[in-house]
Amino acid sequence: MTLARHLLADLSRLDRAALADRAVAGLLPPYAGCAARVRACLAASPLPGIVARPTLPLAPGEVQLGLAFPFREGETRVKSAIAVAESEIAGFTDPFEVARRADALAGPLGELLRGLAACAAARGLRFGVIGSAALEIVTGLPYTSARSDLDVIVAGGDAEALAAFAAAAEARARAAGVRVDAEVTLADGGGVKLAELVSPSSSLVVKHVSDVRLAARAEVLAAL
Repeated sequence: MTLARHLLADLSRLDRAALADRAVAGLLPPYAGCAARVRACLAASPLPGIVARPTLPLAPGEVQLGLAFPFREGETRVKSAIAVAESEIAGFTDPFEVARRADALAGPLGELLRGLAACAAARGLRFGVIGSAALEIVTGLPYTSARSDLDVIVAGGDAEALAAFAAAAEARARAAGVRVDAEVTLADGGGVKLAELVSPSSSLVVKHVSDVRLAARAEVLAAL
């Protein structure tokens, strides 16, 4: 599979203790005091890694992954950055596959997620879920709370369909009292914020797993 942002990597091939060592070594500076909780979490639960844009020195064949834990330090989620060989990854799950398991997300957030999925389908768009909701769906662990945002992606369709989905999503999010952050996946695997795409801006920020750049609106629309 071609590497892309938001893919969840199955790390079940890795020894849990060895994974914990890497995770502790890769804890971002604010979370250095969370080593014991990180080790306990990984001993109990095989968390997936999230494919990320490389910021670490990588050997040939290595991939940078982010680990996000189902607990916080203060107001921020505890995270770690690790490097693994592609051969150590048992497989990948993309956001569209995660969304097909949306029934696993309970409560108002799950209800909103399923409503957005229906809105996307009605407009001929593929719909995926990322962020905390995706991690909760995949792991069954309590990543979300009543204060959580909902992060989703859509793909396919044209600018008109995306604008219609954006309006419907905004209305549903406002009614639910939840902030929805939506991203459009382009044909080349890049991603652009839906809010930017439907804005009048002439240039848009496009994120790939390898880089981030500004692109002209016409270029982005041609890549839908």
